[in-house]
Amino acid sequence: MGKIRLNNGQELEIIADGIQAAGNSLTLGLVPGDKNIMDYEALLSEAANTSKIQVIDYNDEVFKIYSGYTKMQKIEKQMETVVDYTQDDEGNPVPVNGVAIIVELQRPDETEARIASLEETVDKLVLDSLGIA
Repeated sequence: MGKIRLNNGQELEIIADGIQAAGNSLTLGLVPGDKNIMDYEALLSEAANTSKIQVIDYNDEVFKIYSGYTKMQKIEKQMETVVDYTQDDEGNPVPVNGVAIIVELQRPDETEARIASLEETVDKLVLDSLGIA
């Protein structure tokens, strides 16, 4: 099993084959560990945490980076899913079933990104005009 590092520096363990990217969607298979589904929802629904996700290899080195997946679409707990692989006597892979938290993140489309940027600008201008910022 590998791990990922969120933009806030927190590292999370992933199941075997725990990352799948397709178009504007990124699916993560996470090992529950000491976190429950509510902990993961709070952590991964923060756009700042998922704006950059680094995949860490077994040597603790970054070998892939996913950027811009800031919108949580779905989170669920799967009770019987393949979380790892072992080998039989002939060296063939044997799946190991267990519990995983499956999270689907999306990149916001261009319109959503522009609206979010405009809302930020308006908020800043309002605070500046009120002398709060």
